[in-house]
Amino acid sequence: MTDTILLDRIHAFIDARLADPELTPARVAAANHVSTRQLYRLFEREGTTVARWIRDRRLERCRHDLLTTDMSGVSAVGARWGIPDSSYFSRVFRQTYGRCPRDYRRAVH
Repeated sequence: MTDTILLDRIHAFIDARLADPELTPARVAAANHVSTRQLYRLFEREGTTVARWIRDRRLERCRHDLLTTDMSGVSAVGARWGIPDSSYFSRVFRQTYGRCPRDYRRAVH
């Protein structure tokens, strides 16, 4: 299997499990029958790490939900996508999008 096909399969695996807060590089590697070192090398070629890619995908989903839904609380959005710690969610969301999740939601609604 080529690295491109393997990476596509790994991306799909991760996307299907973003809501799982226990999704780790070790679990991704084991489920896809590769070593963690091989997994890290695949993502290095893309200029990122496995953990960062998971976090960024989760944040993309959170941002989408903040734009399109009126879920009861902002922390529920983070928890829905595998980021149950509301302080961490708020901090990394602000670092990525320049506003805390609550302000981001207010600005677009």
